[in-house]
Amino acid sequence: MQSLTHLYIYPIKSAKGIELPQTLVEEKGLKDDRRYMLIDDQGQFITGRTHPQLTQVNIEFSKKGLLVSAPRHPSFYIQPECFSEETLMVGIWADSVEAQHCHSDYDQWFSHFLKQQCKLVYFSESSTRCVKNKQTQVGFADGYPLLLINQSSVNHLNTHLEKPVTALHFRPNIIIDTGEAFAEDNWARIKIGEIEFEVSKPCSRCNFTNVDPKTGIADLEQPLKTLAQFRFNAAKGDIDFGQNLIPLNSGVIRNGDQVQVLETQSAPVYDSMLEEKSTATNPLEINFTQSQVRVTGNDQQVLLEQAEDAGINIPYSCRGGKCGRCKTKLIDGEVKVLNEQGLFKEEKEAGFILACSCIPLTDISIEH
Repeated sequence: MQSLTHLYIYPIKSAKGIELPQTLVEEKGLKDDRRYMLIDDQGQFITGRTHPQLTQVNIEFSKKGLLVSAPRHPSFYIQPECFSEETLMVGIWADSVEAQHCHSDYDQWFSHFLKQQCKLVYFSESSTRCVKNKQTQVGFADGYPLLLINQSSVNHLNTHLEKPVTALHFRPNIIIDTGEAFAEDNWARIKIGEIEFEVSKPCSRCNFTNVDPKTGIADLEQPLKTLAQFRFNAAKGDIDFGQNLIPLNSGVIRNGDQVQVLETQSAPVYDSMLEEKSTATNPLEINFTQSQVRVTGNDQQVLLEQAEDAGINIPYSCRGGKCGRCKTKLIDGEVKVLNEQGLFKEEKEAGFILACSCIPLTDISIEH
């Protein structure tokens, strides 16, 4: 019997989750989930991908508001009645969202904690953001209202790891246990308790998966490297684990609710990312024009890895082709594009590529 075993919300994006016995499902996801977010001085969102210490910020509900605490820092309350009337346009992935600025005192606390200037913003009643190619709303979650993880799939992953991980490494809202690893790959529509969900797409994973939620310390490789060996969707260039859900009605879900599969679909085909690297490596030249560095590269590794080996600093966040931070301009040569979700149409037409998601095919020159 497959059932819901745990429920989590993350009121502040990338901060520690709160486990609940039951909760209300709204159009934007679980009530109070990812309604707050930190932004930098350019208005761009900040997450645990670049600031893993955020996972150590603890959140608790109280009558006074949300109690925020962290190791070696004083606690404080987030109180909506004290919020600023200022609205800010903030960037999250490719979206621009009008958000409400919370309070300068909160900004100061988080700026001290992260050791960089930042602001805390709130997804208010007047804020709007839609799931890609949908009319349904989503808050400050990466792209979809809810994330489901199957504990049986986590157990299977752990058979390949020296150091086991928990489901919380994947920051789920809903944890279920089907007794069968990756049974969720075939689901198209499910019902949990009184709520129906569209199983929209598999969740593509990035280096945030490597952050231990207990310590806030990021492993350099695992579990993402192991996932890449058997959960790589070559057609989309993604490493998948878990399923993104869109609620089709509102209501309450509870621990112990049964999971009913209403519709199924064909599962994606998964391979090993390493299989593409099993052929002989062909040497080629990579010219980093701004750095005036030329190196001998290859046609097996992604450009970001080869830049790092050459000592060239290309900033990145997700390493999965979604955030666009590692974009660079291809001046000459050809590359194999694995993913370009993080680029706008105009950037693609102008010759920009994502260093984390392309592999050189010939001698290339890039603007970096």
